[in-house]
Amino acid sequence: MRTSTRADCAARRHLRRALWVVLCVAAVLAGMGVQSLYTADLAERLAQAQARVNDLDQNLQTLRAQASTHDDVESLRSVMGHGFDGTAARVSAVESGSVAPVVSRVAKSVALIQARYVLIDPPTGRPLRLVLVKGKPQMGADNEPRLTLSGQGPIYMFRSTGTAFVVDAQGTLVTNRHVALPWEQGVAMQAMQSFGVRPMVLELRGFLPGTVEPFAVSVAGVSATHDLALLRGSGAALTAEPLTMSTLPPSPGDAVLVLGYPTGLTALIARADKRFVSGLRQQADMNDQKAADALAQAGLIQPLVSRGIVAQVSAAAVVHDAQTTFGGSGGPVLNLRGEVLAINRAILAGFGGANMGVPVGMASELMQAESEARKKAEQP
Repeated sequence: MRTSTRADCAARRHLRRALWVVLCVAAVLAGMGVQSLYTADLAERLAQAQARVNDLDQNLQTLRAQASTHDDVESLRSVMGHGFDGTAARVSAVESGSVAPVVSRVAKSVALIQARYVLIDPPTGRPLRLVLVKGKPQMGADNEPRLTLSGQGPIYMFRSTGTAFVVDAQGTLVTNRHVALPWEQGVAMQAMQSFGVRPMVLELRGFLPGTVEPFAVSVAGVSATHDLALLRGSGAALTAEPLTMSTLPPSPGDAVLVLGYPTGLTALIARADKRFVSGLRQQADMNDQKAADALAQAGLIQPLVSRGIVAQVSAAAVVHDAQTTFGGSGGPVLNLRGEVLAINRAILAGFGGANMGVPVGMASELMQAESEARKKAEQP
């Protein structure tokens, strides 16, 4: 009897141990299953995030390639014929409240930059022309005009606009490289690669608020590594009050103001009264140069202002959410004291929370390098 009882106890102990082992193994397997599901979910979310980053980067590259190839003549036709579009309307002035004195002071030193250039074949001097069929320009699959070095079509005129701001008493202005050298992007770059042509600048000029005459501009220096350039202005650029460069970087959450000329002449014309616009429309030979002259004579060249906050700061970029669009490239990103924090350089299409600015320290370095190079060149 005792022997049977002992055997039964031993059996029960073995059974309990077996059940314990089974439960432990089940728990481990369940944990592994949960971890596997979590890992798979995490991997999927990481993949989605990486895809979003890749999309944003692609949008940025596309925008930078197209930023300086916008044709203002088409914008003039649209504005004078159909009014202001929704994209530009998002960029509104905030010249009220506590920022009004700052805006009033700094806006006078923010210039509209206009450029006209053609592309020339170096050996022959022939310019690129439009391809005409039955007297009409032919468009390619990319909806851009077809070009040729032969034929009798009109010479193709490249136009661009951008923003710059005065930084010293010698008429130096800071802007983006793609504003100073617009042919390095978009259709012009493609044409240079396809035809071996080179740019010939016909006109590079600036307008400052409160002045009725444009001033001549030349390229004083460009950065080899950043989207930055220095321009040398004459006339009004020599008397404008230089903007102050901040010596301290911004922090995420700081408020910023962005000044510039987004959409080029389009926004300026949209703010004009009907009588002014009607006068432009009645001129059969109206173009973007004449429109800019008329705007200056009427005192209508004023930068648009938008307000936002800093989202991220790195050695390479100041990311902010102040609204802007093409044409605003090269404008100053300011703190509420009116000090320059960055130079606006690009937007991400469809993602308004990530507009990019080049940190102002890089512009200061470029100015120092250009100054030293100029002094060296002036030595006997």
